[in-house]
Amino acid sequence: MRNWLLPFFLFGALSVSGQEPIVIANSTGADQWQTDQIQDIFIGERSFWDNDKPVTVVLPFNKTESFEKTANWALDSDGFDYQKHWLSHVFQGRANAPVFVANELEIIRYVSSHVGAVGILHFTEGPEEFRLQIQ
Repeated sequence: MRNWLLPFFLFGALSVSGQEPIVIANSTGADQWQTDQIQDIFIGERSFWDNDKPVTVVLPFNKTESFEKTANWALDSDGFDYQKHWLSHVFQGRANAPVFVANELEIIRYVSSHVGAVGILHFTEGPEEFRLQIQ
């Protein structure tokens, strides 16, 4: 009787992990964004919003599942390569260092209180007023 539950749980796990992340930001100067524009922000290729305010990328600590998911979404890599990518950009002067926080709730707190901040959520629903509309 338990054997029929296995496919159900596997399918449920796959469908949850396949969801698009929620991107939250504070005062970006635009209502609609393309996925590639947001990914450029999360790989340090874009430093300013459309309203000329500087972008502050907010990421969870690198030893979290959320960091791994962000690395996969933004750079199609694992967390180790994503961290190397950011270190390279920062030390070459091509991007400002991201702000690292403990978890997704801290991402929400930081973004909601800092103009120009942006974060990505995989396991937590962010406040509606900070969600970016991505096409």
